[in-house]
Amino acid sequence: MQDLNYSALERIAVPRPTDRLTYLERCAEGKLVFDLGALDETAYQAKQTTRHWLHARLCGAARKVVGIDNSSLVPDAGLATAENGIIVRENIFDLHPVVEKHGKPDLIVAGELIEHLPDTSALLASLKATPSLQGVDLVVTTPNACCWHNGLVGLIGRESMHKDHLQIYSYKTLRTLFERSGIKVEALLPYRARFPEMIEGGSAATSVAARAFQSIVNGLELVSPILSAGWIVRARI
Repeated sequence: MQDLNYSALERIAVPRPTDRLTYLERCAEGKLVFDLGALDETAYQAKQTTRHWLHARLCGAARKVVGIDNSSLVPDAGLATAENGIIVRENIFDLHPVVEKHGKPDLIVAGELIEHLPDTSALLASLKATPSLQGVDLVVTTPNACCWHNGLVGLIGRESMHKDHLQIYSYKTLRTLFERSGIKVEALLPYRARFPEMIEGGSAATSVAARAFQSIVNGLELVSPILSAGWIVRARI
């Protein structure tokens, strides 16, 4: 039987969890932002008229937002989303054509995207290998594999993970992923759980139960932030 590697059990100090969308809004203030995977096709129709669509929140804070998505829902001419926002049908693994047309971004955001990709390392490598993106700020968010609410629902034989997710990440796996890509991590922050679809879209009983469950989970996240709902990676290409 293989011995447990106790060196892997060092203590990890992380700050209190923050609100994911609010944090990304603040990062985007006054900037030219590239929003990778902007359409959020799995929830686009449901979220576009709410405060829960990241792209719209970025448009409300940034100088200009260029969303990049390869969805067939994006027309050839692009999808205008706001006076200062558009989504174009381009390849997130090759941003050079977008830079040529719209200019060098101040910030690239990949919100809840990398867990959908078959090869996140290839995405980071493509960003690092694009000369026109050198020095650009990058913010990536993704669900936490080791979160409180997944453990709690696991007690009743369930798993809180979208069916389209291909990968899951923890604090250490994210650190390793970025270190190997050569992209410098400046901060790795936890974000707290939110269940807006259940609270706002369900029955009255479902809404009450979801609010109660969210309050319990948020309390536990304050006790142990490393078990928060997800991670925000702030980095520099």
